[in-house]
Amino acid sequence: MSTPIENSANVLIVDDSLISCKKLRSAVRRLGYDADLAEGGAEGLEALAAKDYDVVLLDIVMPGVDGFDVLRAMKDDPQLRDIPVVVVSSLEEERDSVVQAIEMGAEDFLPKDFDPVLLRARLTASLTKKEFRDQEKEYLVRVERLTAAAEIVETGQFKPESLQIDDLREHKDALGQLAAVFTGMAGEIYQRELRLRKMIHALQGIILVITVGISWGSTPAISRLAANAGATPLALATWVNLFLAASYISIAAARGQFKTFKLKYIGFLAIWTVIAAILQRVVLLFLAGQIEATLLALVATFQGFIVFVFASVTRLEKATPQRLIGLTFGLVGVFVVLFDKLDLSGAGSGWWWLVLSLSLPTLYAIEWVFVAAKKPADLDFLPAIGVMMLMSSFILAPSAILVEGSLFFSDTFGRAEWISLILCVVIAFTMITSFKLVDLAGPVFASQSAYAMTMAGIGWGMLLLGETLSSTAWIAVALIVVGLLLVSPKPDNTEIVIKRSFTK
Repeated sequence: MSTPIENSANVLIVDDSLISCKKLRSAVRRLGYDADLAEGGAEGLEALAAKDYDVVLLDIVMPGVDGFDVLRAMKDDPQLRDIPVVVVSSLEEERDSVVQAIEMGAEDFLPKDFDPVLLRARLTASLTKKEFRDQEKEYLVRVERLTAAAEIVETGQFKPESLQIDDLREHKDALGQLAAVFTGMAGEIYQRELRLRKMIHALQGIILVITVGISWGSTPAISRLAANAGATPLALATWVNLFLAASYISIAAARGQFKTFKLKYIGFLAIWTVIAAILQRVVLLFLAGQIEATLLALVATFQGFIVFVFASVTRLEKATPQRLIGLTFGLVGVFVVLFDKLDLSGAGSGWWWLVLSLSLPTLYAIEWVFVAAKKPADLDFLPAIGVMMLMSSFILAPSAILVEGSLFFSDTFGRAEWISLILCVVIAFTMITSFKLVDLAGPVFASQSAYAMTMAGIGWGMLLLGETLSSTAWIAVALIVVGLLLVSPKPDNTEIVIKRSFTK
């Protein structure tokens, strides 16, 4: 019985004698193979270039392009060299030619006066060799692909899809099993690295939240110290923004970051200036002179809830139940502290200042969501903040002179000026860290720094201003910590590429 490859075999008969060609074609077709004719060597080469054949029956002695020329051309062509060639000859007259053809790579010979049984034997043997050769070539290709995948992994920089060997696992041989094991191990390494990246991403977010909270939490206490020392809100806001403008513009210029700055950013910066550099700054410094620093730190926690609402409505981030529960825990914790700190049983001024101070976290929330949603991707933060602060200074300076009478707190550089300078440095550090946090973890998670700010603000108020808080209020710390852990950072969609060496 013929093998599957034999049943589908295409045979090319090359002979300058049409009678011999037709005789061979008839015999080949009776064996169940397809057969094409080529009268002469030149026509045979054209047929080989136009169609795939499994075996060639080749006459040697032909005018023009003879059998040796055809055989030589086939062995020089990578696409044709593995096609088995059976030389058709008259053994008695062309013995030397047959030997030469076999030395050149012919598989076998067939006498012109052939027996059908011998023809079957020659074709079967040639086709079997070709089948084994094709299998060997396909196997070697798979080995090369698997080796290339191993080299990619060895470089220490890979993604599972970059290996491109998933189809090799479908082969039911030892190499297919090796490919399956290899891809499984590579995938496991990738998933392990992905989990590690997520852990590092979350840890970085938590560290930044705590850092921002501690530095940000000190601003109400330092602002109140400056107000008590005689600093006025508009003048202080002007000097803070001028300090930030000079610092960020100098650093950005030294780094060459203004080379990519474009006028199209002005619209975004103008809105950002009004929200953050003018309204937010003036409200903070005005409230610092009127209410306790611990209260300012407490109401700032409402920023987390406001950011969550804004980000959910604008679809900037996904509003998951876990995040909502986390924010609720944080707010409950803050309310425990709030009711312990303030007397809100009546309708006195305490409620008025509480409501007024809620505008501060609202402005913070609007700023973070606005920056996360509208900041141009190619806009660097340093030059952006520098230009924004400079723009705000041109607005605040005349306002301070008009409303407060002067930009200066006193005739000499005294206590108010030193405290204001410290406030400038703290705000500069806080702003850069805050925007890094928004970029890394998203505005919802970044807003959790308000909880850290609450606790830090209480601590700074106690340390710098002697303000107090009942010990029972510290029970709320556990709720705030739980809320912080439940509101995880936004997913890190950065494409992961393994960068690790597996060989030494």
